[in-house]
Amino acid sequence: MKAVLLSLVAGLFLLSGAQAAEPVALHVAVTGGEPGKGQMIIALFATKKDYMKNAVAEATVPVDESGAASYSFEGLAPGDLAISVIYDEDNDGKLDTGFMGIPKEKFGFSNNAKGTMGPPSFKKARFDLVGPEQQVEISLSSAR
Repeated sequence: MKAVLLSLVAGLFLLSGAQAAEPVALHVAVTGGEPGKGQMIIALFATKKDYMKNAVAEATVPVDESGAASYSFEGLAPGDLAISVIYDEDNDGKLDTGFMGIPKEKFGFSNNAKGTMGPPSFKKARFDLVGPEQQVEISLSSAR
């Protein structure tokens, strides 16, 4: 009887479509840097709680001769995602800030979202990552 019950539960689980989602490739293209100068730090965030704190993936990419950079993240799970980009002009690995924390270097977010007195909310930068491939384009902006 126990074996029949376990088989029934397993069958219902499979029929419910509770299978692993296919991984997604996310191609991020960033424009607005100085030609051949610096690097882009691209970070992906999957939840409001982790937004701007704990990235699920990150990549540092050199800026090409057109002032752009691109990177492909492979094997991501479908769902909500937000992207932040720092244009690290001086290659020091961080966003340089000045008085009152105002950024001296350019930055960008998915949906080209803008913030007021800080980064945009997760809700503004959030998009639905669907597969099997997706492209996101981000234009850098400046607080200067």
